Amino acid sequence: MSPNLAAFLYLASGILFILALRGLSSPETSRQGNLFGISGMLIAIIVTFLVVESFSKEFIYVLIFLSAGGIIGSVIAYKIPMTAMPQLVAGFHSLVGLAAVLVAISAFLEPNVFNLGTVGNIKTASLIEMSLGASIGAITFSGSVIAFLKLQGIMSGSPIIFRGQHILNGLIGILIVVSIVYLCISQLPQLF
Repeated sequence: MSPNLAAFLYLASGILFILALRGLSSPETSRQGNLFGISGMLIAIIVTFLVVESFSKEFIYVLIFLSAGGIIGSVIAYKIPMTAMPQLVAGFHSLVGLAAVLVAISAFLEPNVFNLGTVGNIKTASLIEMSLGASIGAITFSGSVIAFLKLQGIMSGSPIIFRGQHILNGLIGILIVVSIVYLCISQLPQLF
């Protein structure tokens, strides 16, 4: 498959994901939103498999774990009652955030596997992408875990508010930006 065709199909897949999110915002359009999401993911998976130039044991591992994840997710989704669907979505969403963090860490530790360069010689754009992926993934993971706990009734549903919260959030944001800049300059995983 040509790189241009692959890029076009990935773009189409991304557009389908956006349409899926829009469709899932309303009960009347949720079925159509699900179909958009399924179509987008199917296109992305097929293109990814067609782009692979040689089939190796790693490719077999991807197929095995993709199948296992699909089967486990389907079994869980079918066993959960409709009234617990928000908790299920929050739980699955936390796994998406965790996956983003793990992919970013893997790409940083083994950049040659992702065609990003070599250890200590990774492109700045790739480092920024990895850093943002890890940061946003970590925020998604922690927020989704809290959402699950609140929806399940394990944690109080009232908002978590404390004095200086906005200042702390701002400082964390600044620390993330400083850490990304430091990582791009030094390519070292530790700050201190």
